Parts: sequence; C-alpha cells; structure tokens
Amino acid sequence: MPTGTCICGAIKIAYTGSPTYIALCHCNDDRKMSNVATYQVPEEAFTLAAGEPRVYTMVSDFGREIRSHFCATCGTTLYRTGGTPNVKGMIGIRAGVLDDQSILDESPKIEVFVERRPKWMGKIEGAVQLNAKYEIVDEGGRESRELTWVVSRSSQSRPDDEL
Repeated sequence: MPTGTCICGAIKIAYTGSPTYIALCHCNDDRKMSNVATYQVPEEAFTLAAGEPRVYTMVSDFGREIRSHFCATCGTTLYRTGGTPNVKGMIGIRAGVLDDQSILDESPKIEVFVERRPKWMGKIEGAVQLNAKYEIVDEGGRESRELTWVVSRSSQSRPDDEL
C-alpha cells in the first residue's frame, strides 16, 4: 500500500491499488504548487492515516471549487479534491509526498494545459496531451479505445459557456 507524509510527518496518507491515472498539469495553480505529477485515486481507495489537514478552497480559472488539503504545521499540500467533473470521486495525491519516490519513475500518462507547459520542458512522450479545454490535442500514440476513459470523462468537464 503506497503511503505518504507531509514534510514534518504530522499527516500521513495511504491508498490501495494503482492510481486510475497519473497526470501532469500545467495550470497556473498546479505550477505554483510544484508542477509534480498527480496520482488520481478513487476516494474509496484513499486513507487519511494520521493527522487532520487544513483545507484551502479556491475557485479555478473555470469557476469550479478546488480544495487543497495541507499540513498546518509545515504547509505541505498532500492532495486536492474537487475541480472538473472528470475527477469527481477522485483524490489528486501530489506525487512528491509519496514515501517511495521510485514510484515517480513511471511517466504520467496524461499531460493537461499543454499550452501552458514551460518552454524549457518537452512534452511527455506517450502521454495523452490535453489543452485547457480538456480537448485531446495529441493522442500520445494510444489507440482510440485506450482513450475512452479520458474522452468520456473530459467531455463532461465543462459546458460550452465555460470554455
């Protein structure tokens, strides 16, 4: 069972199974939080093993609430909830808090807000590339059937009036 902690160790998290997907998002708030991959796991696979994080709620660029769960002592953001409907029922664990850092050897399978990717950073080969509207701009070499989850979840992400 993968586990993680904040820098000071006051808050501990764990999850079972494998992440539904691993993503790297280049939106402004993710960039401010470190631009490290996010491991999306179902709520039912997630455990808050120790401590009680504080929660900061913000409104995204598209008017949706996103909640950052962080340690009040050291300030580490451990995970996020909320956001677009394509992550409903998911916990977005910040990869940098995981205890076994070898898990970071697996490349993200999805890259989001690719038009905001820093110029010095190349695209992740083999990853599905999504723009800020969650539209697929590059399939990352995957077959259409492999994109079903991304497309079905992202197509419900924003009504036209929010694009």
